[in-house]
Amino acid sequence: MKRKEDPRFITGNGRYLDDIKLPGMLYLAFARSPYAHAKIKSINVEKAKAMPGVVAVITGKDLQPLNLAWMPTLANDKQMVLPIDKVVYQSQEVAAVVAEDPYLAKDAAEAIEVEYEPLPAITDPRKALEKGAPIIREDKGTNHVLHWEAGNKEEVEKIFKEADIVIKQEFYYPRIHVSYMEPCGVIAHYDKITGKLTIYMTTQAPHPVRTVVSLITGIPENNIRIISPDIGGGFGGKVYVYPPYVVAAVASVLTGRPVKYVFSRSEDIQTTAFARDFYITGELAAKKDGKVLAIRVKVIADHGAFQGDANPSKFPYGLFTIVTGAYDFKAAFVEIDGAYTNKPPGGIAYRCSFRVTEAAYTIERLMDILAHDLKWILLNLD
Repeated sequence: MKRKEDPRFITGNGRYLDDIKLPGMLYLAFARSPYAHAKIKSINVEKAKAMPGVVAVITGKDLQPLNLAWMPTLANDKQMVLPIDKVVYQSQEVAAVVAEDPYLAKDAAEAIEVEYEPLPAITDPRKALEKGAPIIREDKGTNHVLHWEAGNKEEVEKIFKEADIVIKQEFYYPRIHVSYMEPCGVIAHYDKITGKLTIYMTTQAPHPVRTVVSLITGIPENNIRIISPDIGGGFGGKVYVYPPYVVAAVASVLTGRPVKYVFSRSEDIQTTAFARDFYITGELAAKKDGKVLAIRVKVIADHGAFQGDANPSKFPYGLFTIVTGAYDFKAAFVEIDGAYTNKPPGGIAYRCSFRVTEAAYTIERLMDILAHDLKWILLNLD
């Protein structure tokens, strides 16, 4: 099937979220945390409320009686919409301003005064899993997200003991952020007469988003319409339901007017979905003639402050089992432990949500190291 959208794009007739203007539209802006981990001692919004053009100021304590301070993630975890007691990553949304103009909203957000008590921050998942590490999620009581494993551990151990050659390598697959042209954004419009909520979003997944919005707001799914206009790139980063989306919906319900928010480039990169962030220990057993026998992999995965993988099953790392690649191993074993850290939630980007990329990287790096150790690769730079 040939592409049919190109003519309007190349003639400047694409319709993106920021092109949409609804009558009576209000605008959102957020006060954000300068700390990766800190208690919130107080939030003073009086100056912001008194500024011209400000319609409302919303905090986590305003959302709490409505049961809207937390929202579900795609991975059966929950995430703060606006924090009540503490922040858990830098640039996290702390309070929201609804105003008649986007610049007025930003000015008012800067006028919000928040008193913080800094806490030790953990950005390394290995340290997060150490005994005595500061707990990031008190609601969980642990920094350990999950344990997943696959393969035959006993058989692999036996082969490793009898192998001629064993190589072991530790490597880090760094956290990445997708670089779409258009930042994330939302326009929420609640019609008080019909009871219907219409949300325009830069989303790749309107159907699961509708389900999550229904779970959060209590509005039946048949009264929620998600409209995804043209999107300037996504790569998995626009699958998430981000806190500003929920706040925009709440603000529209409260005011009865459309409410718009578009992330700035820096806000988007700092707070929207990341991926990878794997600390990998790989081992490979082989014979002297180079025949591979077994592979063993241990991974510590950084999930950020909330688990948000796109795969909602209880096997979020299932496709990491391709770590054996195209090679004829007799046995393989892989185990992965996920950890909460003081970073934005990760898990979505390209196929990274399903761990294909990291698995392919692991096996090819190990095979490359084995080849060098066996001196099979000779380079003549002359």
